[in-house]
Amino acid sequence: MLSFYKNRWEAYVGLSQKRVTQLFQKVLEEQGEAFVLKEKPPVYMYDAKHSQKVITTGDYTISIIYVSADPLTRMFSSLLGTKQRFGGITYLSIQYNSSSKEKVQQLLSDFKTKTPEDPWRITKHPRFQFAILLQVINKWKWHNVKTEKGGN
Repeated sequence: MLSFYKNRWEAYVGLSQKRVTQLFQKVLEEQGEAFVLKEKPPVYMYDAKHSQKVITTGDYTISIIYVSADPLTRMFSSLLGTKQRFGGITYLSIQYNSSSKEKVQQLLSDFKTKTPEDPWRITKHPRFQFAILLQVINKWKWHNVKTEKGGN
C-alpha cells in the first residue's frame, strides 16, 4: 500500500477485480486510448487463485490485483469453513512515465466518477475492518485524485 516509487500510484478499491477491470476498460475506450489487457499469475500474498489483470498503454501500466485474504487467514478460514465470507476487493497499482502523470490523474479522475460507490471504502472486507490507519491512508490517496466536478 505504501509506495515510495516516484512514478507509481497504488491504492485499494472496494470493488471486485472484474468490476474495476470493466470500469478501466470503459474509461480508456471513452478517452480513445489504445490498450492491451493481459493476465499474469496471481500475487500469492493477496490471493492464490485469481490472476492479475494488467492493462498496458503506451504511457502507463495498470495492475489490477484480486485481494481476498493473507495466506494465514485463508488457511484458517478454509479449516473453519468461513472462506465464503472473503469476497474480493482490488489492489490497484499504476506505473507511469514521468511525462504521463497528468494522463494518469485524468484516468483516475474519470474512473473515480464512474464508480458506483466511493472507491476508498474497503471496510466491507473482513481483512480491513479494523485496519484504521490503512483505511485513512487509502481514503487520503483517493481524495487527492481531483475530479472534474470541482474538487474531490
